Amino acid sequence: MTAHATAPKLDTTKLRKLRALIDRGATAGERKAARAQATLVAAKAGLTLAKALAQLDAPVQPQPGNFFAGFDDWMEEREPGYKAREAARRAEEEALRQARCRELLAVYGSEDAVFAPTEPEAAIRDALAHLEEPDNTLWGYRGFKFRDGPTSEMWEAMRSTGHVPATLPDAWAAYQAQEARSDDRIAFDPDYTPWQWEEAWRSALEHLLDNLRTPTAAGIAARLEWMDFLASRDFTRGIDEDKALIAALREDFAAFAATRTPINEEG
Repeated sequence: MTAHATAPKLDTTKLRKLRALIDRGATAGERKAARAQATLVAAKAGLTLAKALAQLDAPVQPQPGNFFAGFDDWMEEREPGYKAREAARRAEEEALRQARCRELLAVYGSEDAVFAPTEPEAAIRDALAHLEEPDNTLWGYRGFKFRDGPTSEMWEAMRSTGHVPATLPDAWAAYQAQEARSDDRIAFDPDYTPWQWEEAWRSALEHLLDNLRTPTAAGIAARLEWMDFLASRDFTRGIDEDKALIAALREDFAAFAATRTPINEEG
């Protein structure tokens, strides 16, 4: 029997949002960007954009073979009260999420403002538009892989915006700002999927935090904070990134130490 690869499931939640932007985007650029992103979402599921959009209006069919079907009943038999505990846990999490959303609405003014591109995101999006590659269904740009960092063409386009940090403290501040905005968006949409330019921007910032040389006390402190952040995540990176990070820290520290005036001991 010949095995066939199964295409990833179509992200209908994201596609519905993109269709709304395609139809009602505020500018032609926004509508064009939404169509390009929708094409990528469809391609990841092995579909053309037209076929993917057609599925949005198709009747929902029951999904056979759900691995987790009956799991709650099974757990209830093993641990009486499991369903009630899980329901209470989910209710508490949802209450916390809703409270967080109310706090964010007081800051942003509206949910749309939370998801609106930030100034750097909009600039990066527009600068990279000519490098979009529908065939790159994972990362969206010609020759781009997140782990490898932006291509030389992408770096050139990004730097033309004036938003690419030149020092480690600035890169760390930009990364923290991007993470904070992502967290705010996820509060409103737990299944939020970043746009391709968000991922490109985050890849660029991570590359800078790993490799940018800033042999100052502030630069070394920023890199140590970055290392602490990485150590606190619930997943690890490849060894190559960690080696680059350690090499950069070592070189910055050596350069920084060489500028210090040694204290002469008397005696």
